[in-house]
Amino acid sequence: MDIFNFIFHTWYGGLSLMIFCSIVIAKSCNSFEVATDYLGRNMSEGVKGASLNAIGSSIPELLTTVFFLLFASHANLARDLAASIGGNTGSAIFNSIAIPMLVIGTVLATVPGVIGLKISKKVILRDGLFLIAAEILLIILLSSKYITHWHGWAFTLFYLVYLAYTMLSMRKNDNPEPQTNEESEDGVYLKYVLKFNKGRKRRSWLLLVGSTLVIAAACAGLVEGCKAISDSLGINPLFVALILIAAASSVPDTIISIRDAKKGNYDDSLANILGSNIFDISISLGLPLALFLLFTGQKIEFTEAGSTLVDIRVVLLIVTLLTIGIFYFSTVLRKRHVVLLGILYILFILYAIGAAEYYTGSESFLAQTAGSFIKYLRQPGGLGEYLQLIANYFTSSW
Repeated sequence: MDIFNFIFHTWYGGLSLMIFCSIVIAKSCNSFEVATDYLGRNMSEGVKGASLNAIGSSIPELLTTVFFLLFASHANLARDLAASIGGNTGSAIFNSIAIPMLVIGTVLATVPGVIGLKISKKVILRDGLFLIAAEILLIILLSSKYITHWHGWAFTLFYLVYLAYTMLSMRKNDNPEPQTNEESEDGVYLKYVLKFNKGRKRRSWLLLVGSTLVIAAACAGLVEGCKAISDSLGINPLFVALILIAAASSVPDTIISIRDAKKGNYDDSLANILGSNIFDISISLGLPLALFLLFTGQKIEFTEAGSTLVDIRVVLLIVTLLTIGIFYFSTVLRKRHVVLLGILYILFILYAIGAAEYYTGSESFLAQTAGSFIKYLRQPGGLGEYLQLIANYFTSSW
């Protein structure tokens, strides 16, 4: 078997490609963080995490949407759009559950004297409420019979409102220049940024743009690997994206959040997670969709693909409400929260596997359990039909 067929026509080849691309993305996170740390050095804690860090670390989700749309054939456009939505949704779920679990566990295990993490209620409320609103918008708009570029602009506008509100809440924070540690990989990038007093901002932007180009190539590989796995296993690429692309594209969020937390910037760490989710749902999905459909003059018949996605969108909202409740009502985040979040993520993975099996006709226990929930949502007169009526009422003129 030649290397092309190995990578693009076997599930293990596709998985190997995705693992390689996720490593590339992970390595590029170092330069991402150095650039955003310098560019956001005068932002208040919490605001930098919700804006620069969140935008920078969510570039993989945006680029996977771009490549899902660009690589899709006309016949598979709705299916591949649904897969990109699955990737963004899965990334938001990974961010909400797995990253806080890893952040809390890492800090408690590696930072001496820390027995718990305390998060500002203001950060949780500000970003949490915007995130819930974004997910409600996602549930309603993607229930439309047709998807047009106006759907993309609606998501984009929502993010601009959130970003404007976040920036208006910013207080200037006169932080000292970051110090370089030449022995670390970060130190190499930071040494480049701080090499001369003149042009530091320009070099930071060059570093950010260069990292984005590397990640773009890696994201194209993620998309192709996802399709190779789904084609060889005969399952909808939505479910591969929901777990594998979601985890791979969330590597920057994970690294940045852990490093912020280890520095004691707990608010920035959580704000990056919540802000990234808002970015994933609105800009990562909305902007590529708006531009692609605007320039191609297409609209996407989304009735079946939207119905397939309705349970995933509802699960996302449930997960968000649970995790925000955990963060808000917990005075300090401790080891028991690591266990609780771990159980929650395992349940999500089992549900995703069950849903994938259900759509292949399997009668396993997981498939029957997930299928019961899916059939409940899609029954005549059920939530799925109700959401479609609401969406079509608002978007029929689009």
